[in-house]
Amino acid sequence: MVVTNARFHLTRRAAGDLRAIHRHSLEEWGEETARAYMAKLYAAMTAVAERPEKGLLRRHRSAPFRMVPAGRHFVVYDATDIGTVILTILHQRRDIERIIAGFTPDFMEQVAALRRDVKTKL
Repeated sequence: MVVTNARFHLTRRAAGDLRAIHRHSLEEWGEETARAYMAKLYAAMTAVAERPEKGLLRRHRSAPFRMVPAGRHFVVYDATDIGTVILTILHQRRDIERIIAGFTPDFMEQVAALRRDVKTKL
């Protein structure tokens, strides 16, 4: 087992995405497969926390963000001075650009508040 100090921070949206993915996986494929799939998602989030440059930078899109594939999903994140902030986890069939463009000002404020909160704890 490899121990890492890499950390990532989840937005409420990302935490909700993980709960929904887990629930769907349990219903469709059972506990063992759901557990394995969730481990794959968490491994991807840990990997981008360790190497934030790993993900594809989507600079000239609706908003600058990075993303990496994880199973049938994409982990969408922002590499910041406080670490990696996981914005959302979206299925590969979703229109990711449209969803990111639709992030409300409230969501972006949540991301800013998360950055401030984590920064004060460092």
